[in-house]
Amino acid sequence: MSHTNLPEKLTAYMSRSNVALALSTDDGDVPLSYVNKAFCDLTGYKPEDVIGQNCRFLQGEDSDPAHKKALHDFVMDPDIDSGRFPILNYRKDGTTFLNFVLMTRLRDRKGKTRFILASQFDMTSTEKRSRMPAHDKKLNAELAEVNAMSVEFGLAMRGSAQTIADSIAMLARMSLNE
Repeated sequence: MSHTNLPEKLTAYMSRSNVALALSTDDGDVPLSYVNKAFCDLTGYKPEDVIGQNCRFLQGEDSDPAHKKALHDFVMDPDIDSGRFPILNYRKDGTTFLNFVLMTRLRDRKGKTRFILASQFDMTSTEKRSRMPAHDKKLNAELAEVNAMSVEFGLAMRGSAQTIADSIAMLARMSLNE
């Protein structure tokens, strides 16, 4: 499933997660190195379909250019530690879903980005949006565990807790406006 040498503990953990997770390297076009089963279930793609590709293959003609630019700007700016991005994505079968993506950089001891960890959540329906705070709480616990494992491999995440807290607040506001 992996296109590059990844820490085994990290990929084992990601494979057990029920949260849709993708891991990209910081090489060139930021290709996917690992996706878990939850990612495949959400998008309809198999790992062999996506490993080595940039995640933009999920975008389509109706994806908002401003949302695409926000994702691009995050990926291209190594000074931004984490971010959250709503974007219309397309499954393999062509159906769309409103994807809420949380991205966090995993850095080496020198501060260089080694990987970008992304969590995807389908927030197409209001019901799913109302479950987002529970998803963020679960993701926060999982990110803490990933961070602890990453330290063993000389990787670090910065600013994730604040991003998750901001995500919960944003989704609460969105739910109230429905």
